[in-house]
Amino acid sequence: MTTIALVGTSSTIERVRRLLDDSPLPFRLVDDAGLADLVVTDEAAPVPNHLGVAAADAPNRFFCNDATVDYIVAALTEAHLADARGVRVRRTVQDDPEAPVLGLESSWQRLARRMLRRGTRFDPVDYDWLTDESIDVESFDDDVTVSAGDEAFTARLRARGVVDGNDGRFHWVGMLYSDRAAERKHGGTTSVTVTVADGDPVPAKFAEVTPWGTVRMTGVGAPPW
Repeated sequence: MTTIALVGTSSTIERVRRLLDDSPLPFRLVDDAGLADLVVTDEAAPVPNHLGVAAADAPNRFFCNDATVDYIVAALTEAHLADARGVRVRRTVQDDPEAPVLGLESSWQRLARRMLRRGTRFDPVDYDWLTDESIDVESFDDDVTVSAGDEAFTARLRARGVVDGNDGRFHWVGMLYSDRAAERKHGGTTSVTVTVADGDPVPAKFAEVTPWGTVRMTGVGAPPW
């Protein structure tokens, strides 16, 4: 499932949060951008950009204002349905000189925005979506040793990862099946190490405890397997 971080304290971000919470789809929302596949922020989009909501040079990130909430919720819905791990607006779309800009403030610009509304609806073909089908995903399913402070315990880890084309590093995410891991996460533990057989310990993080009692784990760099 796509993990989405909502970053910012504006009413716009809260509107996005409420709409996602009210959706029949089970969106996975976090506050830490480092734990997310996609980020929604109330910061202004860099230049150049597409509609003020996305920039080819800032992948996996949507820029939100009052005028773009519905557009961004539609984009996040598409990401969820596609189980996307990343997204980037196509440069040919971004560089279209006829494209309008959402979120303009003057009266004539607001009028223009209303007139252009049909042309600024979210269209998934404007974006390249990173999914398991479009990337070479490396997977793992076996027992590991998890070390948290001076405690170590064994658990089953199901994980997958891929080299991120943006930073060149291996990013992995997995599900840890362990009651003790859930207890440690509830107790405040976040940073741990993971070891497979006689391998070297690898730093990782407890991201969240799921409704089923498993623990979502993430890591960046060489995986434990």
